[in-house]
Amino acid sequence: MKVVITGEPGIGKTTVVRRVVERLGHDAEGFWTQEVRDKRSRKRIGFKVVTTEGNEALFASKKFTSKNLVGSYGVNVKRFEEVALPVLEKALRSEGSVAVVDEVGRMELFSKRFRELVEILMGRRDKDAIFTIPVRDVHPLVARLRRLEGAVLIEVDLENRDALAEDIVGLFKGAS
Repeated sequence: MKVVITGEPGIGKTTVVRRVVERLGHDAEGFWTQEVRDKRSRKRIGFKVVTTEGNEALFASKKFTSKNLVGSYGVNVKRFEEVALPVLEKALRSEGSVAVVDEVGRMELFSKRFRELVEILMGRRDKDAIFTIPVRDVHPLVARLRRLEGAVLIEVDLENRDALAEDIVGLFKGAS
């Protein structure tokens, strides 16, 4: 079973994924991305990747100098890969777990190996996975995920976001 979640920025895609991970417990392996805000101004200053194993790293920041830019954020691909890729590779090897990929977005897509792992996950019929994608097709891989045969595509909105985690866990439990 593959579940693909989309929705406007800030609508709650990551919150839904984190709630799914909480409910699945050790059966979830992967990562989510999280905004980092300045403690005083509360303005967003970057993004960190956080794994289901508790590892994390700041990988995009307004203070980073990088050839990989998304808006005013420099992306440190190496930091992203050091934290996100090992847990995705582990998820691919694990039987019975759900691979968690939040998100397949412009920042993460700078990583060639990440793109390869997403392709592998997409093609593995025996591997359950949950992906989040932007509302717009920012990359051909995002477009393929949106149209992935057999996947359940869910758009998060204000009305459904609070109930979605339970619904998605039910999809995975029903598929096993």
